[in-house]
Amino acid sequence: MKKLDVNLYLTTISLIIGFGYVLFYMLSGRNQNPLTYRYQKVLNDKLLLKKHILFASILSLIGLFRFNSLTLETYLFSPFIFILLLLLSNTIIHKIYNRNILIEIGSRYSYSPRVNKKATFLDIFFGLLIVLISLVGPIAMKYDKFDKMNEERKKFNSEKHTTLKAATLESANLTLGLQEKHFY
Repeated sequence: MKKLDVNLYLTTISLIIGFGYVLFYMLSGRNQNPLTYRYQKVLNDKLLLKKHILFASILSLIGLFRFNSLTLETYLFSPFIFILLLLLSNTIIHKIYNRNILIEIGSRYSYSPRVNKKATFLDIFFGLLIVLISLVGPIAMKYDKFDKMNEERKKFNSEKHTTLKAATLESANLTLGLQEKHFY
């Protein structure tokens, strides 16, 4: 397996972990009501919050070790960024409205009315900010590496193309050699 193949697999795994944790785990529930989403359980249960912080910290530590690599393994920071921003914005919402934050996914992408009538502009604003920063932030951490990533990919593709050409020429030469032997 070549180096770029391994990097591609590592990037894919970290993207699945980052997007999966934020979109498909924390922002899902029994229905579209934000009170049933998993982040509400995490905010209400201190032991569960500690487990999620530990999980996110371990992933971030792995991402920190691989930070200088030419992959997007910075998506391992997504769970930690999500929890950190969730706790910060929940503190603000809790001080203002004396309740947990309500991140509504459906009303953000459509013009349908809010599912939970208690959700205010601040809830929607902070919810959008949390999701965007936790999913776009890891790309911003790697902005200085994009040129190197593209060079590495081009180099890999040219080597692959050159190897394929050489293999094709070699098989063509073997075929011609066999045909020449039949004529003599």
